[in-house]
Amino acid sequence: MFLNSRWLTSTNHKDIGSLYFWFSIFVAFIAFSYSFIIRLSLMWPYSFLIDGNIYNSFVSLHAIFMIFFFVMPFSIGGLGNWLIPLYIGAVDMALPRVNNLSFWLLFAAFILGFFSSVFAMGIHTGWTIYPPLSSYIGSPNISTDFIIFSLHCAGASSILASINFFITVFFLTSDEEVLNFLKYPLFIIGQLVVAILLILTLPVLAAAITMLLFDRNFNSCFFSNWDGGDVVLFQHLFWFFGHPEVYVLIIPAFIMISHCSCYVLNIHVPFSNYSMAFAIVSIGILGSIVWAHHMYTSGMDLDVRFYYAAATLCIAIPTGIKIYSWIASFFSRDYIYIPLVFWIYGFLFLFTVGGLTGVLISNSSLNLFFHDSYYVVAHFHYVLSLGAVFGIFMSFFFLFDKFYSFYYDYSSQFIFFFLIFVASNLTFFPLHYLGLWGLPRRYLIFDFNFYEYSFIALIGMIMFLLSFVILFFSFSLNSKVVDSCFNYNDLALKYFIFKRNNFFHSYNYSIFYLKD
Repeated sequence: MFLNSRWLTSTNHKDIGSLYFWFSIFVAFIAFSYSFIIRLSLMWPYSFLIDGNIYNSFVSLHAIFMIFFFVMPFSIGGLGNWLIPLYIGAVDMALPRVNNLSFWLLFAAFILGFFSSVFAMGIHTGWTIYPPLSSYIGSPNISTDFIIFSLHCAGASSILASINFFITVFFLTSDEEVLNFLKYPLFIIGQLVVAILLILTLPVLAAAITMLLFDRNFNSCFFSNWDGGDVVLFQHLFWFFGHPEVYVLIIPAFIMISHCSCYVLNIHVPFSNYSMAFAIVSIGILGSIVWAHHMYTSGMDLDVRFYYAAATLCIAIPTGIKIYSWIASFFSRDYIYIPLVFWIYGFLFLFTVGGLTGVLISNSSLNLFFHDSYYVVAHFHYVLSLGAVFGIFMSFFFLFDKFYSFYYDYSSQFIFFFLIFVASNLTFFPLHYLGLWGLPRRYLIFDFNFYEYSFIALIGMIMFLLSFVILFFSFSLNSKVVDSCFNYNDLALKYFIFKRNNFFHSYNYSIFYLKD
């Protein structure tokens, strides 16, 4: 029976991690199809979609699916479930049944989010669901309610998974490692910071969207200025979650860069390992106190804007430490130019470009011009769509042959990397110019002078599609089972990944700490 099947009721961390992986890859293609339709619609006036509400619905679902159902499940649910027990030498996660529940809550959230596109032309509020556009007057259809319930389920899933990760690390490791933070590998430190950020900020998002749900359906007025509420309050509550969420998405890419660098350079830890650990923690702390730089145009006082601009610039310090530490690691050793090296180089370039544009728009005066323009779209796509997703591709090529015993030959990996790298810059770099010329985002029709660069971005999207087709056929034709034995000099993982690589567990014994 299906109810007794391995995948539905499994409490094995590898099975659940695999469910996260394949679910996130499936959703990624759906979200990519939305983005492809968006770019087709912007090629020329009415070239594909002819209704602005449907266009905004595709924009909203693209963002929500990419963030909550692709990047987070892959980099947190998938990598975290697979690697945390292996790193600390535990048999499984501390709360295996909660682990199973967290995945199926995420699946239910995806179903609710998908249903929102079926009713009344979908949700056209943007992924931020700002009132009054998301109020009952602005969005009287049921699609917005489906998205709110979807975010509730996804948030509950992330909170449960984060609590599980936190308890696993602190209760299933030896006492001396728990007491010495710097003994943890960077992967564990990064996942702990991500878990803490989610536990602290997701309840705030849940409160905001619950109040919005009451405003829509039970005649309350939390976010109605006309009735004594405060519409800007929602923005504060949303971005108190939304900006730490940015670092929730990018920190797993940071730690995978560090461990992949160790593999390429055949070293135990990257250059300045302690500084890297403190930089991750500093990024998590500073990222939680700068949320209002998304709201410079909402009427804040000058001194408040000055604080948020200065605090945002401070994040560049730990981020710069990480960038220069990775560069120093590669300058300090000789290495072979395997495809993994190019993924690391590509990440460093794209993330640095995105970070530099972020420094520019963090200025509270310049931001008054750039706010809600295509310059902001280019910035966060360089940091997230390219930074975080390049980290995911790196994890895919680096770890999936160890997890599932298949691999892509080097020629396929090189071709895929160069296509993706060129496509990324063709798609998103022209958006900087559109933003500098003042083109606002979320518009289906605009001046004819802007369509030249929009067409260049479409060429980049076609190259994205071509690269995925090549990736699929190169796997179908050239994949082969490889020997599960490789030279991996990184901290801790080499001791566990093959010695305890059983897909099936027996729970006739207690979960306890294993140490060689």
